[in-house]
Amino acid sequence: MFPRGKITLVLFFFAICAVAALGRFGGPGEDQLKPADLFEAVRGQMEACRSGDYPSAYRQTSATVREKCPPERFADQVRNESARMGQAVRVEFGPWQRRGRRAVVEVFFIGRDGTVTPCVYSLVSEAQKWKIEGTRWLAPSRQALRMGGLRS
Repeated sequence: MFPRGKITLVLFFFAICAVAALGRFGGPGEDQLKPADLFEAVRGQMEACRSGDYPSAYRQTSATVREKCPPERFADQVRNESARMGQAVRVEFGPWQRRGRRAVVEVFFIGRDGTVTPCVYSLVSEAQKWKIEGTRWLAPSRQALRMGGLRS
């Protein structure tokens, strides 16, 4: 093989590796996710809900939620869910995962009696901020579970 052919082949190989690396780690301009940003978005809405500041909690939801759910109905839903949040003496953040502009975070609400109520928060990135898109409460457990994550 001629030297020019070898050089072309090597450059082609490096170009393929560079494209693969950019696809794996994200290109320029794509924000680098910090789990603390997700946790802070969830914590901000939880605090607003616990304090009864429903307009603030509503502003922290995604545009899709605001389109489908008027503020009054949102406030009613939060009041129903606030009992679960209000009984917690501790909150722990568990595993999280990002899928493009969306992310999910497991949050564990721990009651005085040790009951653990898991909730999965769905978030979406809008205007470089994480907004709450939904919550899914799971069945509480009285088992003493060892959970990895951060305490709040």
